[in-house]
Amino acid sequence: MQLDSSSPAITSRPVWVVTGATGLVGETLLTALNESLNHKAPASRPLLRACYRNPVRIGSQGVLPKSLSPRPTEGQAHGQADSSFGLDWQSCDLNDWNSLNDLVQGADVVFHCAALVSYDPRDAELLFEQNTRMTGQLVDACLLAGVRRLVHVSSIAALGPSRNGEAIHENTPWDDKGASSVYGRSKFEAELEVWRGQEEGLEVIVVNPSVILGPGAFDAGSNQMFRQVDRGLLFYPPGSLGVVDVRDVARACIDLNEQNVLGQRFLLNGSNLTFQELFGEIAQIMGRKAPALSPPYALARLGALIQQIIKQWTGGRNYLSAETVRAAYTRKRYDGSAILKALPGFEYTPWKKTMQDGVNHYRQKSV
Repeated sequence: MQLDSSSPAITSRPVWVVTGATGLVGETLLTALNESLNHKAPASRPLLRACYRNPVRIGSQGVLPKSLSPRPTEGQAHGQADSSFGLDWQSCDLNDWNSLNDLVQGADVVFHCAALVSYDPRDAELLFEQNTRMTGQLVDACLLAGVRRLVHVSSIAALGPSRNGEAIHENTPWDDKGASSVYGRSKFEAELEVWRGQEEGLEVIVVNPSVILGPGAFDAGSNQMFRQVDRGLLFYPPGSLGVVDVRDVARACIDLNEQNVLGQRFLLNGSNLTFQELFGEIAQIMGRKAPALSPPYALARLGALIQQIIKQWTGGRNYLSAETVRAAYTRKRYDGSAILKALPGFEYTPWKKTMQDGVNHYRQKSV
């Protein structure tokens, strides 16, 4: 059966939708979902409907099996697919109501992985459009279409700051004045839309991952750290961060859905590390020299300001800002233990294995 990529599949099987399917979490989740559903009989196995905006990005993370990539035939456009093997790729602009409504028609569960991650001051308005407003529209579309459940991938940025030096956890209250970034505010307000959906009858699961690392593309997001170390990273900030394996994020979404752990949010954090520890481990695995210098905070702020001015003139992306510098110079601890109690069989991947697997994947893709 050949499908038009602009129309939802017509099927008697349950439909599970994944938004942001070309991103690191989305592609990893699609792969894990396919593996976890293999044991089900074909007639009862949910049809996976994957959402994309740019067909060129399909499979760009390098972790999606070829069997799940679209297989164009003669006269069929890229991005169309055959649903008989369990995956329907559908073009969708989540900010367009008609496109979004088509995406969720007939769906039973929606895994919402799509989001914009940026700390560039120029993206402030875009962050609220792509994260907050988009999530609100998705919630409305799910309610209208009769979708049963929404699994929402949020962020630790949507959690409040540490109180009295204690580890940040799921119930750390939000403090708008203490918000670390515009990105964090946009994700917090996106969560408010999700909880609104719960009040209106939608079953809800929320996960809040820390810094996501592991196998995947290295041209954007947190995985850029591997490339930076490989190219020769001279400096490290004195702060700390929480890290979680991308495969753990995918598994948490799947297991929480399967076990019907509803109406809760879970902070996902495998380890708390200093940047020196993280960069040092990556450098050791790669056989590179670990960064040995930690510049003063004032110098780092000045560097961020200079880069911001340069990017404003050149039009390039700004990955270094006052927000990112402040975060990199702050020591934080995250408590990701709640999911271990809710899912006794769940275990985090050891962070050194995450680094090793990430480096291995990086080398494969760099050949």
